[in-house]
Amino acid sequence: MDYYLAIYSSVTLANRVKRNMPRDGEYVGVVHTPRSITKGGCSYALRFKQHKLSKVKQVSEEYGIKIKALYKESMSNGQKVYMEY
Repeated sequence: MDYYLAIYSSVTLANRVKRNMPRDGEYVGVVHTPRSITKGGCSYALRFKQHKLSKVKQVSEEYGIKIKALYKESMSNGQKVYMEY
């Protein structure tokens, strides 16, 4: 199953978006941004399924929180692969 990562500049911002997502029992988690996709410095990502993408964008915009980048996470040969979205 593929997941998506919305990259934020701090854990506080990522958690703020997470707190304001609808509570539907599905996984939405805050994780360290994988080293393979960080563009310098410390950043955090919100990890979620594809159908939540529009809501993540909406909540981020409503609260004036900039998404630094979006990535699709999938598995290839047993390894996580990230493609900019």
